[in-house]
Amino acid sequence: MEAASVSVIIPYSRAELIETVLEKLNQQTYPHELIEIIVVGQPSRALEQQWSTHIVNAVTDMYPGQKRNQGARMARGDYLLFLDDDCEPEPDWIEQNVRELQNPQIGAVGGQIAGKSDAFFARCLDFSSFAFCQNSQRSEMQLCSASLGVRSQVYAAVQGFNETLRVCEDIDFCYRLIKLGYRTVYQPAIKVKHNHRRNSFKILMRYSYFFGRESGLYIKLLHPGMNRRNQVLTLVRHPLAYALLLVPIALSITILIIRTNISEYPRVLLYAPFIFLAKLAFHIGVLQWLLQGPRQPLQPVNPPNQTAYGTYEGK
Repeated sequence: MEAASVSVIIPYSRAELIETVLEKLNQQTYPHELIEIIVVGQPSRALEQQWSTHIVNAVTDMYPGQKRNQGARMARGDYLLFLDDDCEPEPDWIEQNVRELQNPQIGAVGGQIAGKSDAFFARCLDFSSFAFCQNSQRSEMQLCSASLGVRSQVYAAVQGFNETLRVCEDIDFCYRLIKLGYRTVYQPAIKVKHNHRRNSFKILMRYSYFFGRESGLYIKLLHPGMNRRNQVLTLVRHPLAYALLLVPIALSITILIIRTNISEYPRVLLYAPFIFLAKLAFHIGVLQWLLQGPRQPLQPVNPPNQTAYGTYEGK
């Protein structure tokens, strides 16, 4: 396997979790001299000294995509690996990312995001919000930025993450890669444990509603031609029409989640009623978004006064 330099970029806001993630990165099988770690968040001299990380100062209300872009501006690696601060990578996480990305047709690669907690409602959230990142089948799909790898040149070509998006910036990123002719691949050999700590019914419902309200149909309106689902949902974006379809939409995605995961996780049937309720809460959030109207105009990538991607220092 090619010995290439790697920059791991971590948007950081949870001080109680970041050290566990850094400890896992310190145990990687990939050559340590080829790894740089960039943590984007509030400055911490202790983190910088103890873990040999680069700390990039970021204001607290920055969106995750903004933080990732800010870290990428400093990065010197041939590969950029984005990791959330609540995701604990397996020892071969970097190695598996690099192996998959050596295929020049692959624009980005994501991995299996398995929940760390076995609590009932934590598992309900794993399957309602990360349903297609649980199974062991390699496939082409839109990826989750909780664990996402990309070659630095490809990241530059796609102009980084859309900084106007609070959520779903990873889906937008993948759609733009696909439009450039790249493939976006889910590779379950790339594994992280997701310590999201959302383990109650109330939190499950609030999280699902929040995500729906914040995302709305924004990405689908930006990329209506990417798949049939985007086409259909953008056609029924009138609030009344959408309200009438809330239950069928939530039910159809719940059935798809069950079909995708039941062979490996038969217990998904136990979670199914709560997956359905979570999806219903999500689409009620989307309905609220439709009633209020988009908070910003459709913006395909970063506005002209923003720079998503700068020149690598040291190159």
